Amino acid sequence: MNDAFKEGGDVLLVSAKGKKRVVKIQGDRIHTHRGYIQTGSIIGSKPGIMVKTHTGDEMLAVKPLVADYIPKLSRRTQIMYPKDLGYMVLSLGISPGFKVLDAGTGSGAAAMVMASLVRPTGRVFSYDVDEESLAIARRNLERVGLLEYVELVHEDVKTAVFKELFDAALMDLPDPWEALLNVSRFLKPSARICLVLPTMNQLEKAYSALVDSGIAHLETVEILLRRIRPFQGKVRPESLMTGHTAYLMLGVKVSRENV
Repeated sequence: MNDAFKEGGDVLLVSAKGKKRVVKIQGDRIHTHRGYIQTGSIIGSKPGIMVKTHTGDEMLAVKPLVADYIPKLSRRTQIMYPKDLGYMVLSLGISPGFKVLDAGTGSGAAAMVMASLVRPTGRVFSYDVDEESLAIARRNLERVGLLEYVELVHEDVKTAVFKELFDAALMDLPDPWEALLNVSRFLKPSARICLVLPTMNQLEKAYSALVDSGIAHLETVEILLRRIRPFQGKVRPESLMTGHTAYLMLGVKVSRENV
């Protein structure tokens, strides 16, 4: 398998202080905050090499992961953060072959992560009412090579008649309670669902809607992330941290046929 860096491909550059940047390998030079790198020193090399800028600073050059793209995605709305996405996909149990509903495409960050898990036989069905958001998501998904596993749909999930039964669902909407009754009809028994809620005053309304839609509440969580500076002789937490981004409300579709 030839996994060497190619012209036109992407590379993740990591500085000595951990600053990360995904860039396209094109032209004669790649410009960074520590000087420029000759693209010829990257093209044809295997990932994991150290490269030098023209000022002599070393950088690690590796293949970017899906999570590396997310902070810098083109967007019109707030993206979901990797810290939330990681907990969400594990809680939803997303696996190869799954059919997943993504209600509220946004930048496509969530669809991107879920597509990387359901491939090669699964599919993410991503719905949004905003055509511009769908266009942005399409470009983002194309860049990471995951568009073929995502169906982008310009439609409102509150009234959509889905053609699939879903193994899991994510709802990142301003008013998910308005769509839950419709969405729950197309969830398989025991399918997990996650609601993304930015504010605390949304939680009670969302909880009531879950129960009314035949979905049992499992938990509601908030994920905080604090990075550590592990440098010799001065180990300490970073001064800034990623605090509140959203509450994740998780539930499961309940079948009452045997009750």
